[in-house]
Amino acid sequence: MNSIDGLAMGLLGGDPLQVLIVTVVLTLMLLIGLNISGKFKTAIEGLIEANPTTISNPVIFQVLGILLFLGMTGFFVGSLVSLGQTIEYLGFGFYVLTTLVSIVLVTVFGYAYASLFFNPEKANLKVDSSSSTAEDLIAVLSFSLKAPLVLVKMISNVFILFGALSILNGVFTYIFADGFEALAGIGVMSLGVAYLLAGVFIPFILYLVFLFLYPIYNFWLAILHIPKIGKVGKQE
Repeated sequence: MNSIDGLAMGLLGGDPLQVLIVTVVLTLMLLIGLNISGKFKTAIEGLIEANPTTISNPVIFQVLGILLFLGMTGFFVGSLVSLGQTIEYLGFGFYVLTTLVSIVLVTVFGYAYASLFFNPEKANLKVDSSSSTAEDLIAVLSFSLKAPLVLVKMISNVFILFGALSILNGVFTYIFADGFEALAGIGVMSLGVAYLLAGVFIPFILYLVFLFLYPIYNFWLAILHIPKIGKVGKQE
């Protein structure tokens, strides 16, 4: 995080040449990241299509979806109550806008994630009454890897928005605050830069995570399909 703090300090407190260099570095990193992410977003769609899973009954996903929906509703209400208490203690400020937008973004993402449990077909998970218990278990476990890929564009955009909001919050804190609060503004801005870069590179990161972890499930699915191959051969 020290290098990111340096970037933030370069933008806020550096001489004109330092500000120019930091701006160019950040711009190049964002452009490179956006180019890489754009390519991987297309590759991710093919990755989902190439890895189907089956489940005998979707009721488990429906129950999990309902629980997640209720959990996100509780988070939204609780966060608004907590924000109201913070405003009573600290008064209004720019943080109110950034916090409120952040709460809305997290809640919207949570609801979008919960909706996938009611439409697992989007993650190439099909209902098949002949699916075995082991295949059902693999479908449930592997869903945690496939769902983020389905929502990768939203995840990327949420991180980028978090980054933009944090940078704005940090700039306002640095400009209007004094002493340690001004230093806190640099920290918030550094966090914003980290969020921004994470949002740009998240499609690439999720692609690699899926690529390295999902073969474990493919291995077990291949073993489970061996008896089925034998049955098909006998029928022919």
